[in-house]
Amino acid sequence: MTAETAAMLFLGLIAAVSLLLGYIGATVGLVLGQLRVVLLIYALGDAAVGTATSLAISTAGTLIGTLRHAIDGRVQLALLLTIGAPSAAAAFFTARYAHMVDARLLKLAIAVLLILTGVSMLVRRAARPADPAAPAPVPTLSPMLAEVAVGAVLGAISGLVGLLLGSLRLPAMIRYARVATPTAIGTNMAIGTLTGLSAGVATFLEGQVDLLAFAVVAPATVIGAHLGAGKTGTLAPATLLRVIAWVLVATGLLMLGEGLIKRAFAS
Repeated sequence: MTAETAAMLFLGLIAAVSLLLGYIGATVGLVLGQLRVVLLIYALGDAAVGTATSLAISTAGTLIGTLRHAIDGRVQLALLLTIGAPSAAAAFFTARYAHMVDARLLKLAIAVLLILTGVSMLVRRAARPADPAAPAPVPTLSPMLAEVAVGAVLGAISGLVGLLLGSLRLPAMIRYARVATPTAIGTNMAIGTLTGLSAGVATFLEGQVDLLAFAVVAPATVIGAHLGAGKTGTLAPATLLRVIAWVLVATGLLMLGEGLIKRAFAS
């Protein structure tokens, strides 16, 4: 088997993994690109190119997932302005300087926060089941200011680490902005699309995207995202919350084990 054939087969494997990730991610409004970015870095042999290519693929998947969520009425335009616009602007700026920052420490902090968030969601729901008739807590801060701050901060980090970070934004929207779970899922994916498009344009302008890998992996990701977004409307909000919590924990653990995965592929 030639090196070119082996490389294409490995890209096909990444496409299959990305299909599954796209399906699960779009179901709960997330991207789940952490595993794909590791595989692409190994396949392409360059961290910057692998990260940029994964971001471009994630954006393609979120774009299709967002369209499906929007058609089904799960995208809230007001949140696109207060969270999505600052996120896109910040990601566009920082993506050009990603090579100047040690993303490992940022990813470590993100991983720990994801695990703590997911566990707290599971514990909170197990200890006190949600009461649909209970009034929502009164926010202590201006929701609009909080949304703008969350969007800008997560967008800036997204551009630096090559991840859309919807896994951090989604629980914040549900818990603090009191957005209904299905709407938060659709809107979060739409915000991720805005962020990804902005950062993706920057990486394309820098010539960092591997076009062959994008052509092989992106179509599978798009198919998975379309099917997963359609699944969202068939699940109860309580079920969606449980799935979100477990996905957050799994994502955080995967990010913590990213170094081990890289070493396994390198050996």
